[in-house]
Amino acid sequence: MILLLSEAMACPGCAGSMDNPKDSMLVWILCGFIVLTYVPFYIIYRTIIKNRHLSETEDEV
Repeated sequence: MILLLSEAMACPGCAGSMDNPKDSMLVWILCGFIVLTYVPFYIIYRTIIKNRHLSETEDEV
């Protein structure tokens, strides 16, 4: 965990240097992170919006 935090806190110039061989997969890792965080939150958001008036409709029935 500490190693991960030290890598994540790097300056943008250091983390985004094109000469570093460690950064060859940086774009794919960032894309994967965005997809893995966006998709679940979108599903949760869509479920909340879809069911926001559910309690009102149950009371009317």
